[in-house]
Amino acid sequence: MYVKNLKVKLVNFSVARGNSRGELNLHWDAIENTVSYMIEISMLNSAGNSKWQILDIISDSFYTVRNLKSNKSYTFRIASIDEKGRKRVSDGKTKTAP
Repeated sequence: MYVKNLKVKLVNFSVARGNSRGELNLHWDAIENTVSYMIEISMLNSAGNSKWQILDIISDSFYTVRNLKSNKSYTFRIASIDEKGRKRVSDGKTKTAP
């Protein structure tokens, strides 16, 4: 059975500079009934196309992305997954890595 991804508005979803070069911190308010969050990243390739890739699946409402290329822009989105496996996906947020 196919379940369509539903859009979810993450409250206070932010992407900020990390403490080190090539590091960005993601943070959002926890969503009720969520058992895990899927962190996804997208970046433009040389042909100008982008594709979402899964970075990690976590249970916290924050994540630090490391080893990014400095001065390159990255777009992130978060999918909240509930106990029935339903996935709700946020809009993307873009930030340039320090």
